[in-house]
Amino acid sequence: MGEEYTKFIPIQAPSDWEPPSHFTAIDTWEKFKKTNWEEGLSYIDSHRLPFTYRFRIARNPKHSTYTKRTEKTDQFLNSFIEENDSQIEDLNSGKKHPILELKQRIPWNSGTLVMGDEDHIRWEYVTDSLLELNSVLKSNFLTKFEAEDKFDFQKGIGFINSCPTNSGFGDKLSVSIPARLADSGELRDFRLPTDWGFYREELKGRLVFFRKNFGPNRKNSFFNLVSYLALLVISGKEGTKASFAP
Repeated sequence: MGEEYTKFIPIQAPSDWEPPSHFTAIDTWEKFKKTNWEEGLSYIDSHRLPFTYRFRIARNPKHSTYTKRTEKTDQFLNSFIEENDSQIEDLNSGKKHPILELKQRIPWNSGTLVMGDEDHIRWEYVTDSLLELNSVLKSNFLTKFEAEDKFDFQKGIGFINSCPTNSGFGDKLSVSIPARLADSGELRDFRLPTDWGFYREELKGRLVFFRKNFGPNRKNSFFNLVSYLALLVISGKEGTKASFAP
């Protein structure tokens, strides 16, 4: 696998991200960090912030043809789904039935199986609850995607994907927030910590902060970033920091 591909594979950060000591409201975050983790996530959820969270896993079958989805790919997908969960929910009737025909999006294991994108299999989970996200990230179900004998895998790199930036662990965590939060209040002066592998993506009316290739033991970096952003917004709402327009 040549350097023209491998140079784009993200490198794991050496440590979990935490807001630097010069960041605004660092004392508030330090106090938050000392609370029970799940209680802290529940506290953030209780404020019903306009945050949306997404977890995604990208995989390709072993010896994939990456340029397009093929009959061989569909056979693999059928086999993989039936092996792990022989029943799925019909989108229209809500009844359970064996898989007969693969669609572009299939409700599966509380999330959605997406097909026909740049990777042959993408499973994603979207929620507005950090507690729910935390529960999903600890689910035994995710180990089904760690089968090195089923998916393209190379030692020294990890899981190989159509896009090299998805290679490695092949997972992605993101938080989406209204763009207006970056134009007023405390988030206006927030600078994304790219040294820790986080990136910013601008969509219509929303900002997305994301990081790829967390791996099974790196999720705290994401929760640290999200809790810090959330505490800035909560402080603004409570009037202890510069507020933002409703």
